[in-house]
Amino acid sequence: MKTLKSMVAGISLLLACITANAAVKSHATQPTEKDVVNIYINAIANGKTDNLDKVLGDDLQFNMQRGQRVNTFTKEQLMNYLKSNTVSGESVNTTTTVLSDDENSSKVKIDFKYDGYTRTDVVTLDKSFGWKITSVNSTFK
Repeated sequence: MKTLKSMVAGISLLLACITANAAVKSHATQPTEKDVVNIYINAIANGKTDNLDKVLGDDLQFNMQRGQRVNTFTKEQLMNYLKSNTVSGESVNTTTTVLSDDENSSKVKIDFKYDGYTRTDVVTLDKSFGWKITSVNSTFK
């Protein structure tokens, strides 16, 4: 009987350790807020869209203002546009400014400085099920 109690206790301890270890690994695979912003910058500045679809929310609203005209894109339209248009060899300098930040949402201003003009994107991130981009407002100067 003493051996049976020891075996049950050992198996219980083993299962508890396996369960705890599995939970830690699942959280480590989620990109951080900073990772999401860097993936977005890399897609816009360098055309590398590899992980972009994973960090864009399904209900993404992308607004691009050019003069008086505002074009609105969905996640699918944005991904198709970025994949079909190659990025020119222009050098791009980026500046990132956090406008607001708490544990569940963040708003970041990203300036892409090209030769002759600046593109400013205000990116809103939400942490419902991991950090996702839910809104982008893009203007040109």
